[in-house]
Amino acid sequence: FKYYIDDIGEIENRYMDLIEETLQVDASETKIRRKATNLGKYLFERNVSFMLILDVNNQLVPYITSLVSEEVSNGKSILAKVSQIEERIRYIEGRIAYGYLTENIKQDKSWIREKLKIIRNSESSIKPFIREHLVWVNKVLEDIRKLRTQSSVILGHYNTEIGKKLESVNGFGLFDEYRDEMITLHKKLHGSAIQIYHFLQSKDFKHLLLEYMEFFNLVGKFVSMLGLTFAVMYEEDANIDPLTKVLSRRSLEFILSSQFHISKISKRPLSIAMVDIDDFKRINDTYGHQVGDCVLKQVAQRIQENLRKSDFIFRYGGEEFLILLPFTSKEDAVKVLEKVVKTIAQTPIKCNGMEERITVSAGVASIENAKDIYSLIAKADRALYRAKKQGKNRVAV
Repeated sequence: FKYYIDDIGEIENRYMDLIEETLQVDASETKIRRKATNLGKYLFERNVSFMLILDVNNQLVPYITSLVSEEVSNGKSILAKVSQIEERIRYIEGRIAYGYLTENIKQDKSWIREKLKIIRNSESSIKPFIREHLVWVNKVLEDIRKLRTQSSVILGHYNTEIGKKLESVNGFGLFDEYRDEMITLHKKLHGSAIQIYHFLQSKDFKHLLLEYMEFFNLVGKFVSMLGLTFAVMYEEDANIDPLTKVLSRRSLEFILSSQFHISKISKRPLSIAMVDIDDFKRINDTYGHQVGDCVLKQVAQRIQENLRKSDFIFRYGGEEFLILLPFTSKEDAVKVLEKVVKTIAQTPIKCNGMEERITVSAGVASIENAKDIYSLIAKADRALYRAKKQGKNRVAV
């Protein structure tokens, strides 16, 4: 961890101070609980994985045990001492997890509020289901925050209105392509929620935190899938670009912000790319806008054909497209875009008497050091500018 956490020294000092205080004979449980909870909040605020503490403890407990074994000769005394030490370290591990969890919940409740704002003005028939799901998730978070052991929401895929709708003959009346995947996700989501209440009952904060992170990962995926369905199926809501038939900029914020949040909470990579048709103004000026529209449609189709099933393509504006590559590192994203750029350039495009080799330039950016989706898009824009400056028909980062 020391190679990529700037304040690892401060974390080490605070944690070892907490360990030393915990192992004292007259240790104050109230003081330890407060310090451990605050350390968990500190880790979250600095975007440090809770796994750091688990890794440290997995090495620390055997190490302290070996020291105790050297100092205590009586076998029963050793077992009692080791058991006490392990119990205390696991206690602070749980309290650190609790502090980490409380900050996680604050961030995620804010995310839910943002999503509810985004869908507020939508006229889509799927809107009530997205809203119902987000409200359900918010109530689960409130139960966790208040450490309620009894659920204030309906649990179980088959017991909820969304679950029943997914299982019905007509479903939502759409998305057969995504229906099985959504049912699987929804079942996993409710299974995870049931586990959360189990850990709340036992006050097992370590496993509660780990289950919560999995739970909200599933939440993000499910909301994103609902959003994608909403975007794909409702062309009248202008979520499909009428010319190129790819997703429009209007649906971008909802889907990108969902995927951005999933990556942040799951510590998984995410990349985007801005793709721009080279010298497009010349094509319009030379052949007219009808040919220009034809070129746009064919370029969009070629991009789509060379992306993976998990990727998203949006028409960002004019001759520019944004590609979203979930769970994809910058290096892998570059490989995908290099294939796209090469494929478009190698076969001439034919449109109403025009036949030319059309090229595109692409700028790739990853979620690393991006505070939000807007700074991520700005990074990709700057990379695209570099690709243009370097000679076009290429990928830059």
